[in-house]
Amino acid sequence: MVSKYKEGDKVYFVSSSVFVKEATVIRSGGGFVTIKFATNNGNDGPSGIRVRESKVYRTEEEANNVIQMNKARQVNSRKL
Repeated sequence: MVSKYKEGDKVYFVSSSVFVKEATVIRSGGGFVTIKFATNNGNDGPSGIRVRESKVYRTEEEANNVIQMNKARQVNSRKL
């Protein structure tokens, strides 16, 4: 399986379905990427997480489009 991302790529991650966080890929393989966030988590330093490749986006615009779709989905589900 060929990975979509390489070490050092800048990516964007949607956190809590509403926040876009910038991150850097530090490892990639097996359909997963390990990313390190650009901002400090408030504890000992920058934090990282391992997620599926489908959960990270190449541009901030792509990530914001996902947020807009999530918001629309929530509004539509409340109408039922």
